[in-house]
Amino acid sequence: MNLKTEQKDEDSMPNETISGEADKKAVEYVIKIQNVSKKYHMYKNDMRRALGMMGLKVPHTDFVALDDFTVSFEKGEVTAILGRNGSGKSTLLKLISGVSYPDSGSITVDGRISALLELRSGFNKEMTGRENIRFKALTMGISKAEIEEAMDDIIEFADLGVHINEPFRTYSSGMKARLGFAVAVNINPDILIVDEALSVGDSVFRMKCINKMNEFREQGKTILFVSHSMNTVKAFCTKAVWINKGKLMAEGDMGEVVVQYSEFLKKQRALLKRKRKEDNEDSDLPLTKRDIVSPYGFKLINSEEETIESISSDDNWGFAFEYEVKRDVSSLNLAFTIFNSEDVEVYSSDKAAVELNTSLGKHEMKVMFDGGELMPGAYYVTVDIWDSLSGMKVRVTRLAALDILPSSYKGTGIAYIPYRVEHGSDRSP
Repeated sequence: MNLKTEQKDEDSMPNETISGEADKKAVEYVIKIQNVSKKYHMYKNDMRRALGMMGLKVPHTDFVALDDFTVSFEKGEVTAILGRNGSGKSTLLKLISGVSYPDSGSITVDGRISALLELRSGFNKEMTGRENIRFKALTMGISKAEIEEAMDDIIEFADLGVHINEPFRTYSSGMKARLGFAVAVNINPDILIVDEALSVGDSVFRMKCINKMNEFREQGKTILFVSHSMNTVKAFCTKAVWINKGKLMAEGDMGEVVVQYSEFLKKQRALLKRKRKEDNEDSDLPLTKRDIVSPYGFKLINSEEETIESISSDDNWGFAFEYEVKRDVSSLNLAFTIFNSEDVEVYSSDKAAVELNTSLGKHEMKVMFDGGELMPGAYYVTVDIWDSLSGMKVRVTRLAALDILPSSYKGTGIAYIPYRVEHGSDRSP
């Protein structure tokens, strides 16, 4: 039994065939997962977790992320990984990419993997962006010659300008993510793993990322894709794998699996609503939303996590709060909306864009924005917590105010839209 991810030469990976037709079509699998299981120890607090990591015997419970899981991925396919929060999607991607290892079973990978799991990880905060490109690429197993050959493409893709020679610690969260994406997609991977990575940066950069993904698809590269946007998944992917509680529920044609998954979610919503109704009927007091999850301590913050009421238009800002999960809940997501002083909606996030921790206890949450997008003026932020299955909404805060002060003149309107100017010349003879 092999407990590690194996890298094999192309000639050593056997092709499998699908029967049923006169002319059997050969199928080449670049990822094979056989009877893989993975569990995590869950501790009541950080102290117990630290002692457990030291090898000491500490009371804990086991969470089975994957249970005797078997699936294969074809070369050149774009496969969506579907499943609710905590279903095992991220664990599966981490095992395939070699970030962690299975407790049992085997994983065989044929080709170079580039995984967009956490774009800001793997960088040294004191190194410059240019130095970090070499540093991260080396940690990914890329040779120095390949790194230097791809250097110009990475720098151009990241589009950090003069900041490429500045220390990484001076970068905004968006700049860090852009550098991470640029490195990952410009090292010529055979297999690309994307876990909610297309939400980074501004709209111009997101479009650049999507174009790169389409380029990979046209080149016949294998892509594993995770996104909470079903529209994006259906438009981009050709096949799907559905995971629930660490078990493979379905795999195959994208449309067919999506129908099964959607029906499952519909039934789960109905069961959850019925259970909550029964819980309320059995209780002496009605169960309120905040008896399930209770947010508190909302504040607007700058990049140093200091509480603010105003900020320069070019500076990064965001919001933070704490929340306590008091009862079992299937899923929790964050949604927020930014209004201007005239109550015009400037931006509203997708209800499922940000996942929250559903384990019982207290947790912290922070969302940061890159400066320079909003014009100077007064803005208001509304933040809600959603249970995507039941439709429950808990208001975190209503209309928290922020004054954005001018740092330079950029024009008028609601938002600053970056632009570039191209001059032509008369080329007539």
